[in-house]
Amino acid sequence: MSVLYDQIFLDTKKIIKKYKTRDPREILEAKGVFLIPFKSPTKVLGMYKIIKKNRFVFYNPHLSDPLLNMVLAHELGHDIYHKDELSYQMAEYELFDIRTDMEIEANIFAAHLLINEETLLEDLKLGYTYNQLASLYEVNANLMIFKLNEMHRMGMPIRQNEADPKFFAQIDGNIEEDYYNY
Repeated sequence: MSVLYDQIFLDTKKIIKKYKTRDPREILEAKGVFLIPFKSPTKVLGMYKIIKKNRFVFYNPHLSDPLLNMVLAHELGHDIYHKDELSYQMAEYELFDIRTDMEIEANIFAAHLLINEETLLEDLKLGYTYNQLASLYEVNANLMIFKLNEMHRMGMPIRQNEADPKFFAQIDGNIEEDYYNY
């Protein structure tokens, strides 16, 4: 089931309002999804699995808090959009996989859940780079790119004017003078 990307944004807003949080752990627990840490060291970041109609997210407890937050948000996206397709286990060795619609949808959901676009719009005015914004929001730069791409696609004003609008008004046509002024 391919979900329209605009619908993911609207659904995320409803979820944040309903659960009064952006914390994926709290939302997963409130939805009755069992969170189980892996007992032994693994390279797997997280895994969504349905067993006898019970929903589970297995996760790597050795991840940093920001990375674990992204993994849980991503797996929450699978719980919301892909329960029917994922009646088998789905292990995540990497986030930001863009090879399938399901992975893209889970990443877009995670980006919308973890990054408040209203605050981000204000921070964009300050001229931060992708990496600076990612650090500020404690997310991977790739997740920030997902968010910014979606905001741009939805028509949100994420780009500052690249040139001073008064620039051309200041040019009087005297080529030599303009050359030395700029």
